[in-house]
Amino acid sequence: MGRMTRQNLIEVGLALALTAAAFLFVALTVWADQRTGIVVSDAWVRPTIGEGRVTAAYMKIQNVGTAEDVLRGVQSPKAARVEIHETNMTADGVMKMRVLENGLALPAGGSASLKPGGAHIMIMGLDGKLAKGQTLPLTLEFETAGRIEISVPVGTEPPSAAGKEGAAAPDHQHH
Repeated sequence: MGRMTRQNLIEVGLALALTAAAFLFVALTVWADQRTGIVVSDAWVRPTIGEGRVTAAYMKIQNVGTAEDVLRGVQSPKAARVEIHETNMTADGVMKMRVLENGLALPAGGSASLKPGGAHIMIMGLDGKLAKGQTLPLTLEFETAGRIEISVPVGTEPPSAAGKEGAAAPDHQHH
């Protein structure tokens, strides 16, 4: 009973190796999160309509870091132009959309919700249609955190809204 067979040694060695790999993965994930301080969640992009080559992307961006950061720009290999926009209601009751020339500020410990009727990412000159179920690659360019690449699902609502009906879990990407 006190002797370990070769099979037992292999099993114990494998268990130790897998445990070490899991610890390393967790440590690297925490390091990556601390390095940029940016967490992107609930990202989605609207499908295009007909032959349209314009759409908008939405998401929640959290700055879990200790210093302010600014989303300066966004790029996609599938689009000719991508801009950060904000929609506001004028005194006359008209919705106006404008480019955020200075980017989108994210205070330390703060967040920004990019959503319909507010701040959003405008995607123009797409190289093809976007249909529900596809994904769109985006590269978010932060002043401090640098470039963060995400894959955004195409749909008609945030992934978390679909999750309320048991369909899909929320998207949550740490960077």
